[in-house]
Amino acid sequence: MSTFITELLSSVVQVLLFSLIPFIVWLLTARKKESFFSWIGFKKVTSDKKECAKYAIGAIIISDLVGMIVYKFVLDADWNRSTSAGMGIIGLPSAILNSYIHTAFSEEILFRGFIQKRLQRIFSFKVATIIQAIIFGFAHIVLILDKINFVEGLALVIFPIIPGILIAYVNEKKADGSIIPGWLMHGTMNILLRVAQL
Repeated sequence: MSTFITELLSSVVQVLLFSLIPFIVWLLTARKKESFFSWIGFKKVTSDKKECAKYAIGAIIISDLVGMIVYKFVLDADWNRSTSAGMGIIGLPSAILNSYIHTAFSEEILFRGFIQKRLQRIFSFKVATIIQAIIFGFAHIVLILDKINFVEGLALVIFPIIPGILIAYVNEKKADGSIIPGWLMHGTMNILLRVAQL
């Protein structure tokens, strides 16, 4: 099976899995109040789009500069290569699909669309954002604990906290709670790091 088809199937499964718990909670608590998509923030941005874009671009630059440094000095290992690594331009469609759908879309639904928004109902924006970002950081090591050393694990927890905070800020403070800017930011951060591996 081609890398692209494999990535497409994997992306669909990941989006469905990462949407399952939010969907069940929505069914039980909010289905009579608003649509699932609105509830997780998958909605149009109605605020100043230029200001939102300015903050989004700044967050991408900050996150990717830190990410490139962390990758270069700590995470440049075989276990951290994408399936399209070394394929050149042929691997670009798979890298784009992985970056924007498999990873960014599914994670934005779960972390900023579900966890961030539910925590904000209990805590302040700042507290909710920090908790969500820490959970987001730890989620990056769950499936690879047997492949990483302590320093790699520490980097994999700490580094994602930065984009986790920046994306939440843009979504909640500059995009009226929409996760669409965060999705595009997250996907762009990922693809920029993956293109370096092609």
